[in-house]
Amino acid sequence: MKTEDITFLNDRGVRLDGRLHHPDGPSRGGVVFCHGLFSSKDAYKIVNLTGDIAAAGFTLLTFDFSFISGMPDSFLNFSIYQEVRDLGSAASFLLGNGVSSLHLIGSSMGGLVALLFAASRQEFLRSLTLIATPVDLSRLLGTLSGKINFKDLPKAGTTTIDGIPIHNEFFLEALSLDMQSAMRSVAVPALIIHGARDAVVDVENARHLKDSLINENKVIIVPDGDHNLTREEDIRMLKSAIIPWISTHENNGVLGR
Repeated sequence: MKTEDITFLNDRGVRLDGRLHHPDGPSRGGVVFCHGLFSSKDAYKIVNLTGDIAAAGFTLLTFDFSFISGMPDSFLNFSIYQEVRDLGSAASFLLGNGVSSLHLIGSSMGGLVALLFAASRQEFLRSLTLIATPVDLSRLLGTLSGKINFKDLPKAGTTTIDGIPIHNEFFLEALSLDMQSAMRSVAVPALIIHGARDAVVDVENARHLKDSLINENKVIIVPDGDHNLTREEDIRMLKSAIIPWISTHENNGVLGR
């Protein structure tokens, strides 16, 4: 496996740091990993999956969303919509480097971003893998912010999550998302993985995904898994589930058209 550090620009001209992991032989397609809220391209899960994804013949791109550089100050203006656009720039970069089709893997908030991107029914997408992905955003925001009444938040103020201040416009943006419509617009197969003991994103989110996605999907509930899914047995499970999933859907066309 050959690995190279790369950079590319998002839609606002901001440089995003990434890393390309190349298979030893011809590429079977591309995989883009979307990290969680306060994570990065060096997240423990993807670092431990990288070798297996490349060994299976896929070109993997891991990258930092634009709000990562300069934390915590950079998170003041955090936006889910901007992360979706960042992902679009990442996808364009990989497609511009000899890859003709893509699979998306997203963890936590990165799963939400991947889902929203896929909802635009991109022709080049082949599959989704959604790990601990929130779709009940009002419940998630309540968990993260300590049960704040969002209706009373002043638009110009900030709210602190895990010690990091974020502009209140993020909460208003999140609550305005039509997740039901987004889920029903996803036109590629989705693998849904969730820990039964997830204390951040309730496991009911996985069941909601299964019930709302209109195309092929598969749900794996880890009985004693938490939100992070970083134990050795969790990593083994992720490898045994994700690699066959993207391999099986390597030549999958976009469904539901």
